[in-house]
Amino acid sequence: MKKTATLLFFLFSLANTTPIFSQIVINEILTSNTTINADEDGEYHDWIELYNTGATTVNLSGYGLSDDPALLFKWVFPNVSVPAGQYLLIWCSDKNRAVAGSPLHTNYKISSAGEVISLTNPSAVVVNSVPSTVIPQNISYGRLPNGTGGFAFFSVVTPKAANSSVGYSGFLNPPTFSQESGFFTSGFNLTLSTAVAGSTILYTLDGSEPKASNLGGTTYSYKNQYPEHPGQATGSFLTKNFTTLQYSTPLVIADRSSQPNKIANISTTYSFTPTYIPTSPILKGTVVRAKLIKSGSLDSKTITKTYYVFPLAGNQFSLPVVSISLDENMLYDYYNGIYVAGKDFDDWRIAHPTWEPIDYEDHSNYYRRGIANERPANFTYFVNGIPQLNQDIGLRVHGGSSRDFPSKSFNLYARSDYGDDTMSYQFFADRPFANFSGLVLRNSGNDFNQTMFTDALNQELMKTLNVVTKGYQPTITFINGEFNGLLNLRDKIDNNYFKRVFDIPTTEIDLLENEGAVQEGDDVHYWAMIDYITNHSFATQANFDYIKTQLDPESFKDYFISNIFLANRDWPGNNIVYWRKKTTAYVPNAPFGHDGRWRWLAHDMDDTYARSGGINYNTLAAATDPNGPPIPNPAWSTLILRKLLENNTFTIEFINRFADLMNTTFLSSRVLSKIDEMKAVIAPEMPRQFARWEAPADDGDWNYFLNLEKDFAAQRPDFQRTHIRQKFGIASNINATLNVSNASHGYIKMNTIEVVDGTPGIVGNPYPWTGIYFHNIPVTLKAIAKPGYVFDRWSGASNSTNAEITLTPTANFSITANFIAGGPEISVPIYFWMMDSRIVNDTPLQTLNSTYKVATDGVIQYQSCLVGYPFTAASPNWRKASMERRSFATPINYRPEANKNLVYASSDMKGLQIRQPFQSGGLQNTLIFNFSTAGYQKIKFSFAAADELAGVTGITVDYAINSGTPTWISTGLPASSLPLTSAYQLYQIDFSTITSVNNNLNFKVRLRFTGPNMTLDAGNRVTFNNIAVEGVQTTLDTIANEVVRFKVYPNPVADILNISGDTSHMNYKIFTIDGKLLKTNQVESARINLSDLQKGMYLLQLSAEDNVEIKKIIKK
Repeated sequence: MKKTATLLFFLFSLANTTPIFSQIVINEILTSNTTINADEDGEYHDWIELYNTGATTVNLSGYGLSDDPALLFKWVFPNVSVPAGQYLLIWCSDKNRAVAGSPLHTNYKISSAGEVISLTNPSAVVVNSVPSTVIPQNISYGRLPNGTGGFAFFSVVTPKAANSSVGYSGFLNPPTFSQESGFFTSGFNLTLSTAVAGSTILYTLDGSEPKASNLGGTTYSYKNQYPEHPGQATGSFLTKNFTTLQYSTPLVIADRSSQPNKIANISTTYSFTPTYIPTSPILKGTVVRAKLIKSGSLDSKTITKTYYVFPLAGNQFSLPVVSISLDENMLYDYYNGIYVAGKDFDDWRIAHPTWEPIDYEDHSNYYRRGIANERPANFTYFVNGIPQLNQDIGLRVHGGSSRDFPSKSFNLYARSDYGDDTMSYQFFADRPFANFSGLVLRNSGNDFNQTMFTDALNQELMKTLNVVTKGYQPTITFINGEFNGLLNLRDKIDNNYFKRVFDIPTTEIDLLENEGAVQEGDDVHYWAMIDYITNHSFATQANFDYIKTQLDPESFKDYFISNIFLANRDWPGNNIVYWRKKTTAYVPNAPFGHDGRWRWLAHDMDDTYARSGGINYNTLAAATDPNGPPIPNPAWSTLILRKLLENNTFTIEFINRFADLMNTTFLSSRVLSKIDEMKAVIAPEMPRQFARWEAPADDGDWNYFLNLEKDFAAQRPDFQRTHIRQKFGIASNINATLNVSNASHGYIKMNTIEVVDGTPGIVGNPYPWTGIYFHNIPVTLKAIAKPGYVFDRWSGASNSTNAEITLTPTANFSITANFIAGGPEISVPIYFWMMDSRIVNDTPLQTLNSTYKVATDGVIQYQSCLVGYPFTAASPNWRKASMERRSFATPINYRPEANKNLVYASSDMKGLQIRQPFQSGGLQNTLIFNFSTAGYQKIKFSFAAADELAGVTGITVDYAINSGTPTWISTGLPASSLPLTSAYQLYQIDFSTITSVNNNLNFKVRLRFTGPNMTLDAGNRVTFNNIAVEGVQTTLDTIANEVVRFKVYPNPVADILNISGDTSHMNYKIFTIDGKLLKTNQVESARINLSDLQKGMYLLQLSAEDNVEIKKIIKK
């Protein structure tokens, strides 16, 4: 559903909006249905009710029903009729079912934010419509009187029946809070207020929804003892309650941590003796939820605020904080609570008096699934004590057997039924996405009482592979104000995930798990592929070539190698997830994920690192066993790998890819470093986790499991190589030592990995580099020259002059790639701005980082002509004179080499718009591009641009080369003004003859706009796309300065570099050859100490007053 706006008050409309008389009318609509009525699938969806006001039957065949005035036949009725005086209900579920005699479902959902709903006859005449109106949850909007009147809101919803005789003109504004949510060092008085005369403020302090019907409180039952083992007695019923209060005086907000625990004292497992219930008070905040009620009006929306009063305020926690609040019986009630063992366990025990529950699922309330067990809640997210998101959501318990742990995982759902249909925040700092329809708060699965991050660790290690991985952000959680410990925020994998990450429409994804269980889409293509795999030999190359069009072998290899290496014991017969975009056939050269092939996704990798089976567990044998047991490796789960290994080429690639990844991604030092890194992030919060859940029991227990993982990281590679040799009959390991004549001149690609700084497991200059490979398994080496150099020859194990060679080693070998200066000057991208769905939509931007960079980020800085920019949606200047994403793509100036060599695909691409007005109050819209050209010369700046009815006829260009406040000049430019047209054109600004631009760490380009009337404000725009900065990489002998004022010596240098010239007030910066800043300081005594640098080539920038020079230096 679409995003919901906030509405403060509705005005009652008595005007009949029917364009012409019709005996069929839209009589009632429900746009946010969570509890009113369910469809034939047991799901709650929006609906539209039609009513025949006449005396004759009306046939609706060919009529259109739409939520889009521009698409009146968005959904078309089948051959159905509505008798006189009768009703017809159409579900707006996006299920698209149009079969006469069966429940009808449209191919869209309607938004509670308000949309025009139209009924159109086959002659394309709109015969009835409903105005765009924001409608609250479980409130309908319909005609009063029934069938003939204007529209009103109904608290009593009447599907397929006459509308209630009591309607409402609107709903109330919510009360105002005197303090925003947050963290505080001392208590305060909180005031709730309203300007609505005769109204009453209801509030709660226990997390529950305030309701007039709950002023006397609600009592629910629970148990703290269950017959865990056969023969044990069931516990007695206990009770708790929650209540709504009527506001009269300010509320005292204080630190409640010393108060008795409430919900923390409730058992959340089937344990006979739950030892995890805290014996002393835990940390507590205060959740205040309030609404306004008044006779004759619909209640206001409930507002939720959360307050934490701790001595350290926002510094109390080192992690983001999640506050969840809801009616506590929805979680803890014996009969209906989804967080307790409850009635379902007692019923299970009666039916199975001699069984042990550990081997079975679905025995407790917390195994209840589906939308019927989704509970409305509030989700508030704090970072550094500041609320970033406060939103009503749907909440379900998540997971498989990990539900049996006392702290459970949650699925979080954003739906327009609750308010916004997205959670708009960038929860994962390393991923450029800020719109989520769902998230998971995860208890770390089978790792809950061990390290608390194993699955996240594995996916962090794997995120550069050809496998989909999930974001990770550990959080501190509170439920109804009580401390609930550590939960990991993770991506929720559903069709919306693939829309967000790969721009695949939600209706075009097949997502399956385990043995073809459908999560999204269907399984038709999958079973056809499995049938082909089962019945064909892949020793025949043609069959293997075909199957590569059905699945992505690179994704498959990386996925299986990762799980095999990490010794996943809950796999491959479980926790295997795979996906494809629906296509009618394989689409070669499509963007990643759009070619119709199956790919794999990292999922629930908790039972790894020798949790069971030991470090030497042979997962490779298990993953290729044709007769494995149902758990963990039945025959179906090993079929694909077994069959692909029939092909000799695939087998060699599989072995070499395994070796490549053990030399990089799963290198012991890298895994050990990542474990320490992730441990450090959550270590400050673990003592509270120990105290809250006894999982792990204490610091010693936690470090025991961490050390198990470290032992695994150190020892697993040797065992894994043994398993590979045993499986494939390989005699021995081989040490391959690679070197280059000069690391500044080129590098080597070994099979699938580039042996260069930045490849996982490789830091700095790696040469000479040694990797472990296998006897008699051919390996491929490719020498890759850097700009300004060419490959000359190999030396050592080969004397070939071919850049790419294959060796079949039978002993350890050493080989060197030799490069020499020469070759044509090649202009390569230094920066590239690709406009795609990673740019947040409908959001005014102030800056935009380059999507490709050689070293440091390039940044677009935008200056609006309107003071106060950027504006919020409440401002009259919202989306005026702004820089925003635009759905207007072009292949002009697209650079595949700056986008992983992917071919252009318009479905992935957007644009960057600058909106009117372009001038106001003496100011003008301005784009400033900030980047470094260090290490490059002959710079060119290019982009595609088009004027979209904005009346802009030209773009003015100038640039700056100085540090500090820019001095804008146009010296040397062939033209300082570029003519703009209504169609996309390529514009290139050639700086190649302006030497001051070369090797410049402070280079800036400025773009402004000209035209006959730049103050026009009609919502039109200029759109940019595919912005590129390119240049020729400098070699040692091409670096030069216009005037040489300083000399450095000796060069090459061992430790101390001397500088001649006036070094008073001189500063220096040292960069890698590709422009990455390493150190900066002031020059003292005309010397710079370089003893801390590794051997190699660097750029040295010397700055003294207005004089800046760049030198290339070699550290020996």
